[in-house]
Amino acid sequence: MNKDLLYRFFDGTATIEEEESVRNWIESSDDNYADFLRERKIYDALLLSTPSKISRQSFHQHITPWIVSTVASIALLVIATGLFFYAESSKSQQYNTIIVPPGQRINLILADNTNVWLNANTTFRYPSKFARKNREVFLDGEAWFDVSKNKKKPFIVKTDQGEVRVTGTTFNLEAYSEYKNFVTSLFEGSVDIYQNNTKLATLKPNQKGMLQNDHYFISTIDNTDEYLWRDGLIAFDNMKLEDILFELEKYFDIQIEINTKKLPQHRYTGKFRQADGVDYALRVLQKSIHFSYNRDDEKQIIYIN
Repeated sequence: MNKDLLYRFFDGTATIEEEESVRNWIESSDDNYADFLRERKIYDALLLSTPSKISRQSFHQHITPWIVSTVASIALLVIATGLFFYAESSKSQQYNTIIVPPGQRINLILADNTNVWLNANTTFRYPSKFARKNREVFLDGEAWFDVSKNKKKPFIVKTDQGEVRVTGTTFNLEAYSEYKNFVTSLFEGSVDIYQNNTKLATLKPNQKGMLQNDHYFISTIDNTDEYLWRDGLIAFDNMKLEDILFELEKYFDIQIEINTKKLPQHRYTGKFRQADGVDYALRVLQKSIHFSYNRDDEKQIIYIN
């Protein structure tokens, strides 16, 4: 298999036809699959050692060369291709920043043994002296936290919409600044929800809190499939096609324009693997819901008709 084609596949710039040819090649033999995994590891290693990759993503301000010593503060398991990780200094604090590309996810363990999963299109920032002075992190995207208990040092997650304060618990937080959402789902322990230093609520296990139109709503978690993204799955339960397309747009960072007058009003229940990409998900949906689409790769727009 041509290495340039494989690297375009890893980078998400391959055409639909090229993606299909790579998948067919992988599935044709065990040796091909082994070669694929080997090249992917090489690709990941290059990304983690090449600062120029970051500059292409416009993260050009305050970026220093990659600092190997910062890796000692975390145990990092890369589930994604195209992970960006850099150190950023300010007058009062030094931060480590992790940026997860579209359609990917990663898992990391912080210095205090807090286990964190980061979903696609997520930016996660934490101080390099995280466990010594404070446990305050910054999130733009979606993350699952299994927080190590420490009553003397609360774990604080700050977002554009609000913040979550805990001492030790398990919860999911979705807070993409682009979509202005702030949804906290609690599974163990308790969490306090704040906005502008004002406490909005305290959640109990199996509760979901959502900030909407300056009001905070609490509901019961009835279905946990939506949190399967940690396993690389995007799950939909009796969801409208329009809402499904919104989720695909969010995770794969691609614009989807919908002709709502022609859009079928059927609902869909199912699961997709993030690694299969947005085109695969759309083709599967087409088998159950009748619609057509075309893609403008230059503008990165999918048109739904």
